[in-house]
Amino acid sequence: MKVINYNELFAQLKPSGYVSEDANGIANTLICELYIQSGNGLARFLSVDSCFDNHMALRVWVQKRLDASGGYIFEEMCHQLESELYGLLPQISYGY
Repeated sequence: MKVINYNELFAQLKPSGYVSEDANGIANTLICELYIQSGNGLARFLSVDSCFDNHMALRVWVQKRLDASGGYIFEEMCHQLESELYGLLPQISYGY
């Protein structure tokens, strides 16, 4: 009798827009803390599929980062991703 590992199978076949509960929670925190507006354009900076709007692009980016890291602590990963996100986005300087 063959045993099927459904988690492994699902991981191989999951769509590019799949977002886990942890990734969704971290993305929601970042969206609120960084005041990320809905709209388009963020996907380009995050190197995710440009079909996603800003909020979904951030969720997919967070999911990719969580997939790349083995074990993580929610709060620590949230702070780490916030720092990485600041590095990826263009810095706007206001001349007053």
